[in-house]
Amino acid sequence: MKRIINGFEIVWASERVFAEQQNPPNYGYLFDVSAHRKRIVRCAHVSGIGGESDNSDRGAKRFEGDARQAVEEFLRQEREGKDLTG
Repeated sequence: MKRIINGFEIVWASERVFAEQQNPPNYGYLFDVSAHRKRIVRCAHVSGIGGESDNSDRGAKRFEGDARQAVEEFLRQEREGKDLTG
């Protein structure tokens, strides 16, 4: 399931979660999550998307905390949704 949370499009990417920043500069963040999908283990990959991103570590790191918060909220919503359905 895909969700927009705090300006990031969040979607499952196999056993990982991908967060794409929706407003320029655009960055994509791939997060490893725990086996029970309750928490982020680490940010596995960061990349600039499109011509507006500067592809620098400094630019990408500046928004990583925001992406992490959005993914944590996504994981919380996923858990609550599963609890409601069974």
